[in-house]
Order: sequence, then C-alpha cells, then structure tokens
Amino acid sequence: MKMLKITLCALSLLLTGCVSQYSITESELEGYLSDEMHFEINQGNQIFGIELKVNDIDVTLGAKPNTMSVMASTLVKVRNPMLPISADLTAEFEAEPWYDASNQSVYLRNLNLVKVESKPKDIEKAIGSIAPQLMGFLTQFLETQPVYVLDTKESNQALIAEMTKRIEVKPGKLVLVFDE
Repeated sequence: MKMLKITLCALSLLLTGCVSQYSITESELEGYLSDEMHFEINQGNQIFGIELKVNDIDVTLGAKPNTMSVMASTLVKVRNPMLPISADLTAEFEAEPWYDASNQSVYLRNLNLVKVESKPKDIEKAIGSIAPQLMGFLTQFLETQPVYVLDTKESNQALIAEMTKRIEVKPGKLVLVFDE
C-alpha cells in the first residue's frame, strides 16, 4: 500500500513537472539558518567571561565540488577588567553537506575552518588565544545541527522527503536526488 501511494504521488509530481528536480537554493538555506539556528554562548561571570553570538550566516554552494561554504558573522565580547574586548569575527567554513533520510534533514560533515577575520583588525592578536575555542564551539554546533529540514507538514515537501535518498551540490543549490 505504501509503495502504491509513493508511486501514485511520484506519478502526479512527474505529470506536474516537479519530480524532475527539486533543489534547495542558497537563499533558502540562509533563510532557514537565520530563522532556526540560534547560536549564543555566555560563559563566566560579571567580571570575567565571554559572550559569543552569531549575527548573520551566508551560504555559497558549489564553488568547489561537493562543498558548501558557510560564512558566519559573530559578535564576541570578552569580559576582563584588564583588557575588555569587543569584536566582530567573520569565520568561513567549508563542509560537505549530506542528507539524513531518517529525519529529512541536511547536515554538514568534514567541517574545515578556512579563515577568520576580525574588526577591528588590531584586535586579532588579543583574540588569537581564544579564537580556537570559539571556533570549536561554532564547528561543533554546525556539525550537530541540521542546516535545513524539509517541511513534512507541507504535502509536496513530505513526498519529496520520503523519496529523497541523497543530495548533490551544484553551483547555487543543493539538488535532492530521488533514486539510489
């Protein structure tokens, strides 16, 4: 019965032209990340501590084969009575996106930090000692949270989620592949 339902739905999608290719664009990924992913760290006390908040995420797909580039703009504040620091960090990561059919989600793996820049520039030496820890937090977050989830409450996406087996990275989009 389930196979018949999938076949009928696939046939109806074929007739409407939707099944030939379904893709997720860079702007859809950025919108999802902006709406759904809230990354914020606040550790320490009033005198010593660190605050980290991702403000903006930009996505580039397919600039390199099978690669998604994620640029995260992050506000960093280090509370320290001797040398308080406030800076904007921009970190660029490259990763391989993959599709988990069990929860209809796209995840990242093999995350690689490409570069980190700060504003103001002269603050780079001061944050150099804490940058690896900060980037570690962000890396772990990006590797464990989905970067996109198909909306199974919407009928077309529910069917697409059921049919999708893997994804391919193309310039500007993730293509959902329905066959094995």
